[in-house]
Amino acid sequence: MNRPAVSYDELDERLRGDGRNDYVGMSAIDGLVTAVVAGPATVAPAVWLPNVFGGTMPQTKPGSLEERLVNTVLNRHDEVDHLLANAPGNYYPIFMQDKGKTIVDAWAIGFALGLGLGGEAWAPILLATPKPIITPIMAVNPQLSKMLFRLSPQERRKVRATAHLHIRAAVNQLYAVTRAARR
Repeated sequence: MNRPAVSYDELDERLRGDGRNDYVGMSAIDGLVTAVVAGPATVAPAVWLPNVFGGTMPQTKPGSLEERLVNTVLNRHDEVDHLLANAPGNYYPIFMQDKGKTIVDAWAIGFALGLGLGGEAWAPILLATPKPIITPIMAVNPQLSKMLFRLSPQERRKVRATAHLHIRAAVNQLYAVTRAARR
């Protein structure tokens, strides 16, 4: 269901503004949404959505800008869920771009935030041997990277350097594994 919304660029601009608030940008939002959708735990919107808006939900009146901002995030959630379930080849993460370079860090931070909301359900994924299916995501996030103790620092740097090329496949694989386990 598509709700009245704003563009991703407008959402990003409205939330990040001068960069001095606790809000996150579209790339981090997409990482969070992806972890919630593809992860092993069901996390209600009332739990994960406030993280997008600095810890509290904005007051949304029908037709207001705040409602359209929230709807944009919910629409992306529904889109990611639909794509991973029905057309995984069409799923693409929203990474930041700067001067022709793909920046994955904000997306990975958002993903880690979503992962944290899923609690212990993530343990089997994070501790899998020989390496977790989300290794490309973990390699980009400084905290999660520490959990890749089976990889040498050189191997972690190599995975990090090419993570943007492999995150999409890792998300699809994660979704397939978690959905099979939930059935």
